[in-house]
Amino acid sequence: MTTTDSALFIQNIFEEARPRFADLARRFVDDPDAVVDQAAAVFDAMIPEMAYREKPDHPMASAVFECSANLAVYLVLKERGVDAHRFGNAMLEGMASAPVAAAPAETRRGSRPASEKPSIPERLAAFTAIARASETEALPGEFVYETVFDDPQEFDWGMNVKSCAICSAYSKHDAMDLVPYMCATDDVVSDRENQGLRRTGTIAVGASHCDFRFKRGGDPLRLAPQYPDRVRPGDRE
Repeated sequence: MTTTDSALFIQNIFEEARPRFADLARRFVDDPDAVVDQAAAVFDAMIPEMAYREKPDHPMASAVFECSANLAVYLVLKERGVDAHRFGNAMLEGMASAPVAAAPAETRRGSRPASEKPSIPERLAAFTAIARASETEALPGEFVYETVFDDPQEFDWGMNVKSCAICSAYSKHDAMDLVPYMCATDDVVSDRENQGLRRTGTIAVGASHCDFRFKRGGDPLRLAPQYPDRVRPGDRE
């Protein structure tokens, strides 16, 4: 994928989220479309320095692109007096109440039949290899992480994030107060997909690392109740 193609691919992530961003902005302003237009320009300006911009197929790239899109909307609303806690809670509420998207049709162009898709062990093996590479090959601003499989009774698999690309991106824009809310979106996804995600902390809330542990069907340990000073339920709209 060329640099131009990568930029267009990343821009499309924002464009696909426009309806959601307009709904989010509508909670705070009377001209949500204008906010989203401004945010699109902010997002475009971020792309040349965005982590994984040259490797959008990296398994951690989508998290950076999507979180950067949310950051762009926040930065525009911040200029209008919306703080990180109000924005973060509105974002989480909108995400939790959104209808679950249908799975992509197998007939969609470019999709692979289920019989040809890698198995879960194959995908985890590939993800583990990329995680190992991150410890020595990660570029500035990218994730550094390791996979964990040492307690099969407690969890199916885990991941320790040692350096957070989202923190790196948000720190450039004085938006670290918003990062714990981005962390909390992982709990929303886990609840929807019954992943049983458990974490005791993340870098954004002051932990030394982010300790993701997944057990399908297991009891989750969500981040927000453990850190009410960082993810403030009282600030919800």
